[in-house]
Amino acid sequence: MAENGKRGLVFAGGGAKGSYQVGVYQALQELGWAPDIITGASVGCLNAALLAMGKAEEAATLWKTLDAHGVLELPPDKSSAELQEFLLELLKNGGLDLEPLGETIDRYLDEDALRAGNVRYGLVLTEMNSMRSIHKTLEEIPQGRLKEYMLASSACFPALRPREIDGVKYIDGGWRDNMPLDLAKTMGATELLGVDVGGVGYTRPNTTGLPTKILRSHWDLGPLFEFDGTRAERNMGIGYLDTMRLFGRMGGTAYGILPAQDGFLAAFATSYTRLLGEVKARVPALALAEGAARRLHGYPPVFEKDPTAPTAGALAPLEMAAEYLHVDPAIPYTPRMLGLTVLGSFEKDPADKFPALLKGEGALVGEAAMAAAAPDEFVTALASAAIQSMESGWQ
Repeated sequence: MAENGKRGLVFAGGGAKGSYQVGVYQALQELGWAPDIITGASVGCLNAALLAMGKAEEAATLWKTLDAHGVLELPPDKSSAELQEFLLELLKNGGLDLEPLGETIDRYLDEDALRAGNVRYGLVLTEMNSMRSIHKTLEEIPQGRLKEYMLASSACFPALRPREIDGVKYIDGGWRDNMPLDLAKTMGATELLGVDVGGVGYTRPNTTGLPTKILRSHWDLGPLFEFDGTRAERNMGIGYLDTMRLFGRMGGTAYGILPAQDGFLAAFATSYTRLLGEVKARVPALALAEGAARRLHGYPPVFEKDPTAPTAGALAPLEMAAEYLHVDPAIPYTPRMLGLTVLGSFEKDPADKFPALLKGEGALVGEAAMAAAAPDEFVTALASAAIQSMESGWQ
């Protein structure tokens, strides 16, 4: 329990992206951040129930083994064209059925254990006719009927059929409140952690007035209905690292960067700053291109007063190069490890494409145009050249 109040953990809806939330919870366990209250919308309410019961390992196993047939009523063995035609016809007739998800819930949900536990639980639905958001705590849901409410909260209309409870049709809770922070506050939370996975629906502004942290991943977590164990495992890894970074246990902007005292980052920052300065002297506008690339991808600006300080700004070009080269974001790195991985992730060195800009050898005009048109590639080239021009011994 939080030392001065109650912690509320809020899971947004997002279909198959919800695997990310399990990784977040795994990190919270390691950090000793235990929620007193968990609320969720759509897939977030499914994860919330499992985790409120303390079933983190079972939740991870479920996501690693779950496929679309465990969630949706799909026909087996259809070609892509046949499946597309089938789905279009279903949409015309009211959407897919969620009965397979109900069977999955039956295998994992212990409603009695959830009610007897120490973590309070709540979910959100949307009343179809009025489009009102309906908040329900577990205490307000009749005994033995939790699964009905969970399925209703997950009915992402029009792709999925509405669910009827006591004569009222409900659709996905995310349509009107995809991250129910207010519900957690109403249930007694005094601080909040919201986990947004980029699902469809409406995420309300946070008007709770409570101390709040929000997790939103830098990375694309995949399509809404693409349930795949490999992607789920990746998303869980990213969720774990994002949480560690949010709580200050790791550095970086997109990657999980472990602290290290080997001097690599300071040496890289010095080398990169020197090269960028030389490029700026040759083509001043390219400093703007480098900055634009950072802003476009959500990275912090170029290093502050001290270019050798191990800040997020110093890490940014290294992370940008790693992202451009598709380096795995689901595992942690020291700066040195990430630098070595960047160098090992290409067959042809990106720096070779810009000899005039980086070494003053050749015609500048064509290279400057290429760099301005492809700033991600240009930053990757700068980062590669910076690593390779560092003083020997860092490897």
